[in-house]
Amino acid sequence: MKRIKTPLEQNGFQRYSSSEEIVHYLQTLASAAGQFARLDCIGHSAQGREILALYCGDDSNNQRTNRQKLRIMLVGSQHGASEAAGCEALLYLARATLTGELQQLLEHFEFIMIPNANPDGRERDSSKNGNDVNINRDFVLLSQPESRALDAAVLHYRPAVVLDLHESAVLKRKTLGLEGYLTDFEAQFDVASHPAISENLQNYAESQLLPALIAAVETRGLRAQRYIREITSTKQPVTHGDLTMRTFRNKAGLRGALAILLETPMEPKADPHPTFRNIAVRTEKQWCCLQALLQVLQSQQPAILAAVTHAAQLPPQGSIALNGSYVPRNESPVTRINLRRRDTREIESIEFADHRTIAARDFLRLPNAYIVQAHTGIFADLFERHRIPYDKVTEPFEALLESHVFVHGDTSERTLPVLDTSRDRAVVMPGHLYVPLLPDTARLLPLLLDPRSSSSVFQYPQFTQLIAAHQPFFIARVPDQDR
Repeated sequence: MKRIKTPLEQNGFQRYSSSEEIVHYLQTLASAAGQFARLDCIGHSAQGREILALYCGDDSNNQRTNRQKLRIMLVGSQHGASEAAGCEALLYLARATLTGELQQLLEHFEFIMIPNANPDGRERDSSKNGNDVNINRDFVLLSQPESRALDAAVLHYRPAVVLDLHESAVLKRKTLGLEGYLTDFEAQFDVASHPAISENLQNYAESQLLPALIAAVETRGLRAQRYIREITSTKQPVTHGDLTMRTFRNKAGLRGALAILLETPMEPKADPHPTFRNIAVRTEKQWCCLQALLQVLQSQQPAILAAVTHAAQLPPQGSIALNGSYVPRNESPVTRINLRRRDTREIESIEFADHRTIAARDFLRLPNAYIVQAHTGIFADLFERHRIPYDKVTEPFEALLESHVFVHGDTSERTLPVLDTSRDRAVVMPGHLYVPLLPDTARLLPLLLDPRSSSSVFQYPQFTQLIAAHQPFFIARVPDQDR
């Protein structure tokens, strides 16, 4: 079959592919691939553009065969034109898988590729969507159509693996750049890291997947490392990624997927580049990392399926951590990281406090269910956005209810302090919402509803103001023993 050039290749790497060109290209590939591809619209952007998912697999195979394959979701360019290379690399992968040199991968994998997750941002030359919102910080509220589409896609397709492709500017003009430094890396990877994520899945990802992935990328000629969160000052401690449910990666991990971050660098726009904003080099780095990842996933497929299957079960101890924080590493409280001088581009080794250990805290014994006793319309809408099952109570019944009393609702503290806890039998009234804790929601629902959680909706003013000071909290827990 004749090689179908991507829009980026067709324009000679002189500009990014447009959202319209991406849609047309995906349609062309899907048509050429016949039964091995299907193009699904998973939603629309804030400005009404389609968000497309390209399914790559063999629908003619029986269900037993497909269950033995690893289903992988790959999401590009959540940050629009500001991080365009992930989308361009996924178009390479779609072509190679459906019509090119990687067609044999369909014997082992099913792919769901969402190359252009933020089409408005691509057209606006922005990292944000058409409502000027960073969608990769919206997975608690799900206020934006793009974040709702991605979250719903994870539930609909049920991937075992989710890859979130990103880029990072090496020049932080308003922070590290003012100190005279650029960051220096070629590829970095992380996994979902909220401490409520399955411990078994987390241990597998950190001890087996990440080392193999870093080694595979380095074998292909790129320096690779575990992700270091954005360095904005030479005085800050270094950590790994975000520990809340606000990001897509952590939300997917809490839904039971092996969720992986890929990040590659972007050199300063003002530097001389052979192609538009160095997009050819940037895309090639992402493409290199994608091929290495698929190599590792294929070699570790049985271990991945076992870890993901285990993650779908209720937490074995019946409790989860609501929060986590980074603390100093006991074995090495300091580390040295290479940065580049902004003026000379020479490498300089800088010492940082090393806080890459996660301390889980604020443990909660999982309840049987939650009862929402007030503001039920607001929370019914929230549950529907998150696809969380609930029932509206029609007949009164008695249950043992636990509820916290908070010092006050309007606080500058990140998580709300608890004054007291009540535990009494009470009547659940018609109109209240009964929200059962299910295996699919057991790690997610407590984080969403408990004001002590840094992933809670009560981190946002419109929800914080609903909490009455010195009164039992209007969302009660039905303890496990009252099943």
